[in-house]
Amino acid sequence: MSEADTPWARLASRVTRVVLTRKDVTYAALVQALAADGVRDGERAIVSRISRGTLRLSLFLHILSITGVRPPERWSDTLVVNGDWEAKACGVSVIELSRQPSEFMDDLVARLSRLGTTISAKTLDAQVRAGTLQLSLFLQLLYVLNSDAFERYIDHEDLVDAAKTASVAQS
Repeated sequence: MSEADTPWARLASRVTRVVLTRKDVTYAALVQALAADGVRDGERAIVSRISRGTLRLSLFLHILSITGVRPPERWSDTLVVNGDWEAKACGVSVIELSRQPSEFMDDLVARLSRLGTTISAKTLDAQVRAGTLQLSLFLQLLYVLNSDAFERYIDHEDLVDAAKTASVAQS
């Protein structure tokens, strides 16, 4: 199963499309706004990433900002700090991970593996620190951390359904 064929990638795609639809932002308007912020990817590349659900958390956060969709309150301070979107994605990831200090990377990796995601603790930590997490992986982290951060964008049951589907597909 390719990354784009996973329930998590489909959920990442849906969440992003919901954000755009809620604010009636077209792909063309999104690309234009991203270009004004220095993102030089063309419409086709951005639409493709969104459709496949293979966009990074940093791009999703940038889309939240562009559309004016209110982020979870606990992310607000991190998102207004000067810095690039990868730094903001790192900050948001750290906020979510720190809400459960008893969680260690090895434990998270074990829990992610039960969802069908193979990643080492070292790689996960590196992606968090670099702000390069895929939105689909971030959604999985939210699920295993039992976070309510995405309740504005999707129902918790959608995360549970993705987890169940991923677990069945892995079997």
